[in-house]
Amino acid sequence: MIGTAWRVVGVGFSLLVVLASALLYGVTPQHTTAGGAMIGEDFWFSYEFRTDGLTVLMLAVVGVVSACVQVYSIGYVRERVASYTALVTLFTAAMVTVVVSDNLFLLLIGWEVMGACSYLLIGHYWERRDARAGAMKAFLMTRFADVGFLFGVFVLGVGYHTFRISELGHSPIEPHTLTIGTLLLLVGVVGKSAQVPLQTWLPDAMPGPSPVSALIHAATMVAAGVFLIARLFDLFVEAETTLTVLAVVACVTMLFAASCAMAAVEVKRVLAWSTVSQLAIMFSGLALGSRDGRHAALFHLLTHAAFKGLLFLCAGVLLHQVGSAAFVVLRKYSRRGALRKRLPVTFVTMTIGLAALAGVPGLAGFFSKDSVVEAAWETARDGSVVGWIVLVSVCVTAMMTAFYCVRLWLWVFFRTPAVVGAIGAFEDDDAMADLDEPDVRKLREGSWLMLAPMVLLTLGAIGLGYADGAHVNWPIAGITTVLAVLGALPAYSLWRRGADPRPVLLEREYGVDPAYQRLVVVPVRWLARLTVGGDQDVIGAYVRATGRAGVLASAGVRKLQTGNVQTYLTAAVVGVVALAILAGVIGS
Repeated sequence: MIGTAWRVVGVGFSLLVVLASALLYGVTPQHTTAGGAMIGEDFWFSYEFRTDGLTVLMLAVVGVVSACVQVYSIGYVRERVASYTALVTLFTAAMVTVVVSDNLFLLLIGWEVMGACSYLLIGHYWERRDARAGAMKAFLMTRFADVGFLFGVFVLGVGYHTFRISELGHSPIEPHTLTIGTLLLLVGVVGKSAQVPLQTWLPDAMPGPSPVSALIHAATMVAAGVFLIARLFDLFVEAETTLTVLAVVACVTMLFAASCAMAAVEVKRVLAWSTVSQLAIMFSGLALGSRDGRHAALFHLLTHAAFKGLLFLCAGVLLHQVGSAAFVVLRKYSRRGALRKRLPVTFVTMTIGLAALAGVPGLAGFFSKDSVVEAAWETARDGSVVGWIVLVSVCVTAMMTAFYCVRLWLWVFFRTPAVVGAIGAFEDDDAMADLDEPDVRKLREGSWLMLAPMVLLTLGAIGLGYADGAHVNWPIAGITTVLAVLGALPAYSLWRRGADPRPVLLEREYGVDPAYQRLVVVPVRWLARLTVGGDQDVIGAYVRATGRAGVLASAGVRKLQTGNVQTYLTAAVVGVVALAILAGVIGS
């Protein structure tokens, strides 16, 4: 009963967010203040809210995706429904707070609540060790980055003498103060959006429920970083050093994450690395420092929310029906086309989602990706080195994206012609395991509660590309299409030969996690043991010695309390004599 009530509240709140975005569309930008308090003697903190075009866009994205996730979860989640739905609703509300806030401290509140909710939702299946580990890793890495974010809020607020976002930049500030403040904010953005070097938490967050993954990757949490830079875009443009750092981080991240996705052997992990890469493409558009770049980044954020949310919901159906989203398991069902025949809606919608992600012409991802490429080309033509770096990086990433999309699609849904060569393609321990025939009789399509959100997001993956007027730069469109084909052909060729070569460096994801283990985790554990040892053997020794001395003193005093009057009189006489002798000695 409680779970049902929370489901009604969750769906209702998400629909309310969608309604708010519809009502605010086309309305003149407004600023609203609702109460406040004085901080010290110089700063006034108030609950300030802002509605403009960016607010409407983000509310629409958050509302639609969260509504789809809430409805999908009704058919997906069976354990701890009330707490799960309440956390998803709070997660959505926190993102809404970030979107509508016009005060850095109010934005920080929503920012931190999202981090807490993500920790609890990733660890929803707390009985699983990998879920607990993934939740803790996400919490620690994002909290570490948020320390920089907090100091960035202080630096900019004090530098501008206001914490109101709409007033930042309206007063003079020292250039180095602006650079330091924006760099500190960028640290928080890098952690929240899983960019290099704080990227490893997002792929390890996959043990959480698939609808939670869809919400995190499509509309909340990781998208908050892109939104923040878009909101404070004018400040970042003034801080050229920060934009350069952002461009370098984005270009390194998109190539790093795309290469990891090319070697991943689990559907959700491929999609997770894809999210990291696609977010970097958005950041690269923002790093161009132009209005066209900002517009392209937000356009890609919009389309990405549709097809990436769709892909995670499709992965949830596979996981729900098969019990695993690993290639080594799913490919067993491809020999007789079981997944395509038994899950036709999932197959079609996932095909469209992967095509949009790969940038197939006519779909949403094609238009938004090309808008970033076009903005980078325009900036590069003006002689910008950053523009050239972004242009080359995005083009190479587009080719790599097509490779891992086609690879995933073929290995999951289609039988390779090279049956013998395919044995052991995804496992080293038991090659003959591929010859096992799985029981496909229990495979069936998900309920309509799961399929309806998938169909809705599929329409978005197809039609949202035309929301910007379907502007096409034909030379750029031709180049990106050729790049996509060049990325898809090797994936197809390897699949036909039943081969899936995965370099050790990529399969181990460049060894970043082991490096962090050696450089961060091991020293921290050693310092923790040293601290505990010092507390027990040094500080604790003094405390224990003090207590022991008191016990011994009390025991000694207790021995004097014999209850014998003669003993007391003898002691008194001895004491008087001793005092008399002492007085005589002192007097002489």
